[in-house]
Amino acid sequence: MGVPITFLDKYNPEQFEIVGITLGNTVDYEMTTIYENAVQHNQNGGMQGGGKVNTRAAIRVKDKPVGKVYYTADNADGYLLSIYPRILIKRRMGQ
Repeated sequence: MGVPITFLDKYNPEQFEIVGITLGNTVDYEMTTIYENAVQHNQNGGMQGGGKVNTRAAIRVKDKPVGKVYYTADNADGYLLSIYPRILIKRRMGQ
C-alpha cells in the first residue's frame, strides 16, 4: 500500500514493514504500466522526453491539467500527473 511520507510520524514497525518508495527503482516489484513514448509537457508550453514518468508514481486524469507539468504517452488514455513519492508498506502477518 502507498502512504504519504507523513506516515512516518505514525509508523509502528510492529504493525507495518516499509518495503520501498515510489521514486526510482527502490524495491523489487513489477510495474503495472510502462508508458510508451512519454512526453513531458511543461508549464511554459515546452515539451521534452517524459521517460521519468516511468520511474515514479503517476495518476491518470481525464482533463488536461492547467498550470502543472503533465505527461502524455501513446498507451495512456488521458493525461498523467506525477505525484509526490509514496512510502510503500505492507502489514506484518498476524496484525
